[in-house]
Amino acid sequence: MSEDKFIYHLRAGDNQLEGLSYKDQKGRIKKVLNDCLMSKNLNILIGSGCSVPAVPLMGSTFKKIKEDYPDLVLGKYDGDSADIEGYLNWLNTGMKFLQDLSGGLGSSGELEGYKESFETTKRNLLASIPRDYEEVDHIQANVKENYIKFYNKILSIRGIKNYSPPNIFTTNYDLFNEVAMETLAIHYTNGFRGNVNKVFDPTVFQLRLVDDQHRYKEKWSVIRNYVKLYKVHGSIDWYFNDAKVVQKSSNGDIDNVVIYPTINKHTETQQTPYSELFRALTISLQKPDSTLLVLGYGFPDQHINQLISQALSNEDFTLIIFGNREEDNAAEFLRGYQHKKNLHFIGGTINSENDGHHFLNVIDYMIGDFNE
Repeated sequence: MSEDKFIYHLRAGDNQLEGLSYKDQKGRIKKVLNDCLMSKNLNILIGSGCSVPAVPLMGSTFKKIKEDYPDLVLGKYDGDSADIEGYLNWLNTGMKFLQDLSGGLGSSGELEGYKESFETTKRNLLASIPRDYEEVDHIQANVKENYIKFYNKILSIRGIKNYSPPNIFTTNYDLFNEVAMETLAIHYTNGFRGNVNKVFDPTVFQLRLVDDQHRYKEKWSVIRNYVKLYKVHGSIDWYFNDAKVVQKSSNGDIDNVVIYPTINKHTETQQTPYSELFRALTISLQKPDSTLLVLGYGFPDQHINQLISQALSNEDFTLIIFGNREEDNAAEFLRGYQHKKNLHFIGGTINSENDGHHFLNVIDYMIGDFNE
């Protein structure tokens, strides 16, 4: 087997694919993945890697911001630090501290420096995320097509049984999930009620769509072409409006955009909408016969990591991670839990430009139709 045709599949600390041909490796992964996709309670965690290169990774965006704005107040986030979330959290904490000072230790100039750095960084982070998904370049078109293929296959696989809708949890602010589902005419809810005035209301996640075309039959059929989308870090089209969270097109107001610019999220999750979204993730992972499929997520969020690790103690739970074990956060998670028999960690190099855990390859591992 050549070096550029290797996929690693770690389970209980062992590489179960070692010594197999690339074709056999791929076949094993295909079976593991598709068996788990038929679990009664399917959860999928989609991270920023799935939207690359249409949306740059936050670390790359942070590096460019520091190059373009050399006067930022950076503190320990100077140099090679790629942690833009940690940086924004640090700035936010600093601003709160300086604002609480009553005319003494912190000068207004220092506070203004923190504010300007926060606003500049947040503005540029939001600018890196596309808002127009109609007139797109070939890069955005390719990413959009990947999402379309992904949802098409997921619902094709699960459409043969009357299963509950898949739960999609994503840390991404972009709208590729929504655009793909609307392209495929998939019914979905993202936690908002209303049409003209869309207001976040977590109770809509508890509703199920039914087919009332034959409304006089004894039992209505549940619509299978349905997805629940939980954007646990917020979204580029979510805004705070006083005490409410609303969904609307951009109005140029970056201050009230509901994104989650902090790495220490335990205190933040006490507030709407994050508390409801993380609670939904917790409950979903603890249900019987549950699977969590992790795609494009580099394990930067310690709160999410903790919820996943708690679920691993349940023998009726299966975790499948497509990732890069060379990344620091993923390697740390794997070191702590690779002995778990209900964990699969899949990745590796297929060729010099293509890794086995890339989004397009994961889509390829899924069956395309029921005869496959």
